[in-house]
Amino acid sequence: MSGIDGLFSEKKEVALRSIEEARERGTLEWVRPLLEAYRDRPEEDVRYEIGEMLGALKISEAASVLSDALEDPEFQSLRADIIRFLWSCGFQSEDDLRAVVSNAVDGDFACAMEALTWVEELERVEDENMLLDAILLVRGVLDDEASDERTPLFQAMLPALQALEREQ
Repeated sequence: MSGIDGLFSEKKEVALRSIEEARERGTLEWVRPLLEAYRDRPEEDVRYEIGEMLGALKISEAASVLSDALEDPEFQSLRADIIRFLWSCGFQSEDDLRAVVSNAVDGDFACAMEALTWVEELERVEDENMLLDAILLVRGVLDDEASDERTPLFQAMLPALQALEREQ
């Protein structure tokens, strides 16, 4: 078994060979299966190799696959990782702003941290309504009486979003 199917082999060695094949000849059709294998494989070293690949994608169309996964319930456990993959690949599209901020608000500390990094790397937002929605989401968390470990991240995210608003 080789190719994409090898990512899901019960044999770790087969999965590692498939990862190497993806590294050498991988195309857009490998991205979602790599995400699925990253989510499902129990071996940390295999997950590490896949994560390294997903965080260094050079296929610009992969941004839409990662964006779709960010909103797919099947990948809820990977939301922080997906945001990290997006920013480490340089995929900062304003189209993802609402999803990234929404996941930060609904997610854990890691998700909020990755979202803050992503927002800080965003250069501009043309869609005023999308930006306003993101600002309101963050303000809603900060206005909530119950603060948590994520509060300082949202306190940093709000001025970053407001700076984007001023640049419009």
